[in-house]
Amino acid sequence: MSLPADRDHPGDHPAAEPAPNGKRLPRGVSPLPPGVSPEVFTPPGSPGSLPGAGVPPPGATPPPVPGQPSALPPPGTAQLWTVSSTRRGDITAEPSVVIAPESAEEEPSGRLRGPLLVIGGFVLLFMLAYGVPATYMWGRVLPGTHVAGVRIGGMTETAAIDRIRQRFEGLDRQAVPLVVDGRRVGVLDPQEAGLAFDVERTVAAAQKGFPSPVAVWQSLTGDRELAPLISVNTAKFASWMRGVAKDVDRTAREGAIVYTGTTPKVVPPRDGVILDQQAAALTIKRAFLSRPAAITLPVATVRAKADAAAFNRRLAMARGAVAGPITLVNGNRRVPLSPEVIAANLVFVADNGGVVRPEFDAKTAVTDYETTLVGASQAPRDAGFVIENGVPKLVPARTGRGVNIGELGSAVSKVITKGGGRVIPVSLSITEPALRDQEAASFGIKEKIGRFTTFFPCCAARVTNIQRAADMVDGHLVRPGETFSLNEIIGRPDRSRGFVPAQLIEGNRLAIGMGGGLSQFATTLYNAAFYAGMTDFKRGSHAFYVRRYPLGRDAVLAYPDHDLAWRNDSAHGVLIKTAYTDASVTVEMWSTKRYDRIEPETSPKSAVTQPHTVTDDDPGCLPMDGAPGFTVTVTRAFYQDGRLLKRDEPMTTVYQPRDRVICAPPHSPTSDGSVDSDQSGSGTLPPSPAIRDNAPPGNGGSGRNKDKTKNKNRGNGNGHGNGNSGNGNKRK
Repeated sequence: MSLPADRDHPGDHPAAEPAPNGKRLPRGVSPLPPGVSPEVFTPPGSPGSLPGAGVPPPGATPPPVPGQPSALPPPGTAQLWTVSSTRRGDITAEPSVVIAPESAEEEPSGRLRGPLLVIGGFVLLFMLAYGVPATYMWGRVLPGTHVAGVRIGGMTETAAIDRIRQRFEGLDRQAVPLVVDGRRVGVLDPQEAGLAFDVERTVAAAQKGFPSPVAVWQSLTGDRELAPLISVNTAKFASWMRGVAKDVDRTAREGAIVYTGTTPKVVPPRDGVILDQQAAALTIKRAFLSRPAAITLPVATVRAKADAAAFNRRLAMARGAVAGPITLVNGNRRVPLSPEVIAANLVFVADNGGVVRPEFDAKTAVTDYETTLVGASQAPRDAGFVIENGVPKLVPARTGRGVNIGELGSAVSKVITKGGGRVIPVSLSITEPALRDQEAASFGIKEKIGRFTTFFPCCAARVTNIQRAADMVDGHLVRPGETFSLNEIIGRPDRSRGFVPAQLIEGNRLAIGMGGGLSQFATTLYNAAFYAGMTDFKRGSHAFYVRRYPLGRDAVLAYPDHDLAWRNDSAHGVLIKTAYTDASVTVEMWSTKRYDRIEPETSPKSAVTQPHTVTDDDPGCLPMDGAPGFTVTVTRAFYQDGRLLKRDEPMTTVYQPRDRVICAPPHSPTSDGSVDSDQSGSGTLPPSPAIRDNAPPGNGGSGRNKDKTKNKNRGNGNGHGNGNSGNGNKRK
């Protein structure tokens, strides 16, 4: 049997033959799979197709296989390949090797190569576009940066700080007006308010390490404006804001119906304003660095409880309230409250619901009548003092029976609101004294600490008002730390309380009005308190100088606008005692002395202005002689143990010139004559040109002063508060 040329026995060929596919196989390796006989490739009917048929005879050459080169051994060397059995199990298979095709090297897909190249390009471009400028910007303020309009981009931190400081130099010293509704209410002083421009922190916030891509992009494509940072002294700013609020805040003025005599008049309400401190603080801080012409502060409106229309609707009721007297009855005791008394103690005010209702001050109304209603033996009595032989003596307090004030006030208001009978039975209640013996004894009332006397012509109508005021103040005790108010004690001067019309100062002219002369008593009381060492005076001076008073130490009284008030700053109580004659009034202060003496130091007159002459044909004209105006300053000096202890702040008074007034027709016979007598009272007075005033002490003449106990006491009249007898020289 002949075999294919590439499948000869391995021992018959010294070299490997080429495989059918053109490749050369290793020596001894057959291209056929194991167990496959070459006979399967012999065409049918050929000599080698039968068992044993393919064995060439000896010496014969096997036929060549088409397409294969002849690789037979030389003749004489051929050997027979005898197959003993055609069964698979009888054939001994020679080992064969399967040659797998060589795998090609992995190469990137053509679909991924392009995107990867694009991404790589973008990454490289980004690193170039960001890294280069970021490296340049590192350590500098980012380009395009502005702070309050100042360009600092690209600068180092030090250079940026220097530029900003040059731009805002002096900012902490620039005052800016504060405005509310177009009205100037103060100024912003940055140093006083505790505000400062924090330049270092502002620049530090503008540059923070290596810049981010976003920061680089913003720097390359546009500008950025940084808000300047300020430093605030919190405690100082809060204190300053409270002061601003005090100047801005205006409480709402509630409306009311009050009486002039017995004629009711509506006092219209007025809304108030209050500073919105939180919003104002934010507004001020924001405006601080912008240097505005003014800063408008935010405020909130505070509404009054009721509008003017609500009060106008109550005018008819107010007129009916004083149409006649109201009679108070206690058994067989009867006291009529005249329309004048009712009017003096009645007002119409709005409650919290906005309803206008009458309010009657029953306590004040019955003060002068309670003893009559109750009886002197049953009325309560506060502890007090009388002066016996120059020594204060305690008068013990007493519990008694008094008018039930709450019930009386409600009863009067009911009569006014609903009408009906005007006779009111009063109920009585046990009334404790307001001042008991132990407290009064602890006040240290033991010696005279101040005294002053003023004089007036006898028998004028104004003398009645002076003496009535002296009676009301006599025996009043001012507790330690308490503030005394003359208007609170005297109240509205009217006929029901014993006052009469008299000459007073109205504007810069003389006139006739209710309570004329009260300013002379106020001046006397003020000077007694001046020499007693009292403090915190609240007073107004006359528009022009009245010669009978000390320079710069006069006082006006006009209810309710002009008051005389002072504070007892000592650790002791102060007892006020008064005495008067037909030509003088004296006020004494009793307590415990703190100083040996107190002396006024009065400056010479300055800024003298000359008067004019005016002719007046008004029927109520009162003539006046002219006098120059001037300015004067008084300082109070305190002495202790023979040496100067301290001085008060100087008090300056500006007096206007007193015009000479010539009345064309004869002037009114009710005039008191000379303008040098005190004509001021409760009339309408202009605002005083100065709150403080003073002058050298003049001496009042000695005289006999009659107090309410009918004791005759020699008065000193010197106004020095030292208790010595008068020297007979009249104080000017």
